[in-house]
Formats: sequence, structure tokens, C-alpha cells
Amino acid sequence: MIIAGIASIPSREKDLRHVLDAIAPQVDMVIVSLNGYLERPLYEKDYDNVMMNIYDNYKGDAMKFDGSWIDGYHLCLDDDLIPPKHYVDDILEGVDKYNGLVSFHGRTYLRPVTDFRRWAGNYRCLNTVSEDVKVNFIGSGCCAFKTSRLEVSLSDFKKPNMADCYLSRLASEQGVPMIVLAHPQGYFEYTNPKTTIWNTTHDYTEQVRILQSYIK
Repeated sequence: MIIAGIASIPSREKDLRHVLDAIAPQVDMVIVSLNGYLERPLYEKDYDNVMMNIYDNYKGDAMKFDGSWIDGYHLCLDDDLIPPKHYVDDILEGVDKYNGLVSFHGRTYLRPVTDFRRWAGNYRCLNTVSEDVKVNFIGSGCCAFKTSRLEVSLSDFKKPNMADCYLSRLASEQGVPMIVLAHPQGYFEYTNPKTTIWNTTHDYTEQVRILQSYIK
């Protein structure tokens, strides 16, 4: 089974619809966590394979892993990234090739990690990545894995909006390689929201601590 998980916030309700239009035809099921929504979007009824659940945002972006215990492939997608029509074929080819956790976004940090914003290599989903590259930090907003290869539970995410850190540590602890797949600039259409985790986080003490716990 191929499941896509998305965690969405109310300010991106319109963006979410564009993402669903792109991803729903490519997978068996989409599980959407409506973090902080007061009601379900009216367009929910337009999709046969989309399940939406309202939450209070207590887990933040980690809710994109809702359903990751279901046997098969689990894909995570941010609600501001619109993938191409061949996205699922591309990313699952990478999962099978490397038998690992693959993404179109990731970084390489050198030891010792002292600053979350200081890295040796940065491979962005919105920029060109010329070849597949092994990393030690994966971007969860455009990733995929086999649930039989990587065990993920919502309880693994201790604090909200740090899904990339916790996921990367899980993969490292379980010996699962993390690979950023080659792609051209413009592969994703970006909705460019005003508010993101990246531009609203100012204290990275906990992120550094998590990275230091497995990048030794």
C-alpha cells in the first residue's frame, strides 16, 4: 500500500488543495492531519482516497507520520510543496534502489555539531541537486520509506515541529541510509507561504542536542 501523510495548518488550506490535487491520484491513500483547524475543508468530499482528521497541533509537523505503521510505503509531503505527476514513481524508485529513507531535501553535518544552521552540504528540494547524495540529516517534507525497513511511531517525536531531527536520528539508529535524490530546480512548485517553521524558529538548542546524539 502507498500512503501519503500531510500535516497542514489553517493558513494553508488553499495550498493544501493544490497539493492534494497533485498527490491523491498517485497513491492509495492520503492521510491529512488538520493541525489547529476548526472544521474540515469543504473540498474534502472531492477526493475518494483522502482521510482528514482534526488535531490540536500538539505534535506539529510530526503528524505527517500518521499511518506510518501501515505495511507498505509511507510518503510525507509538506502542504506547501506541489509535486509533479511522476513524483511517486520517482521517489519509490529511490526507496527501492537504496533500501532506505530517501528525500529531495537534506543536509550533511560535520562532527561535532555546534550550530543547526552550519552544515557541510545543503541539498534543497527547491534547488538543483545534480546527483544522488548520502546525507546524515533528511528533510521529512518530501521523503519516503518502506515501513518494514524503518519503524516510525508518533511517540518518537517528543517535541513539535522538529520532525526532520527526530526522523534523521531514527534512521541513523536503525541503520537506514538517508539519501537525497537528484532533481532539477523547479521539480516542486512551491506555494511560498508567509509563515514556516524555518522562519519562525529562533532557538535551535534542542535541534543541536538531537543531532549531537547521533552524529558523533
